[in-house]
Amino acid sequence: MTAAGLLGALSPRFAEAQQVAPTDPRLEARYVEYDSPKGHGRARGYLVRPAKASGPLPLVLVVHENRGLNPHIEDVARRVALENFVALAPTRCSRSAVTPGDEDQARALFQKLEQPKRSRTSSRRPST
Repeated sequence: MTAAGLLGALSPRFAEAQQVAPTDPRLEARYVEYDSPKGHGRARGYLVRPAKASGPLPLVLVVHENRGLNPHIEDVARRVALENFVALAPTRCSRSAVTPGDEDQARALFQKLEQPKRSRTSSRRPST
């Protein structure tokens, strides 16, 4: 096998693995920005909650690996929200131009982050 063939076989196929559509009417999903004074100043994340939720719900933090906030992590957040939780998937690459699915750039950027900022995405919960 060639290197390109191996890479293709090992690369994630987000569309094929998706279990909950981003437009699922049972959910409210959006990107949020919030203060992260001990991290990067401002942070970004994917916030999902059940559409018909009334009252407060428990929060689950969905943390990505060094590939950044990608379609798989967003799908995991949607699955968690379907179980009657608020799910927040913060990206640790907030201040970059890295977009979901651009894993090579996300991995490279993650290595450049200062260690204390890697472990602190936020000290405050975003409004739901």
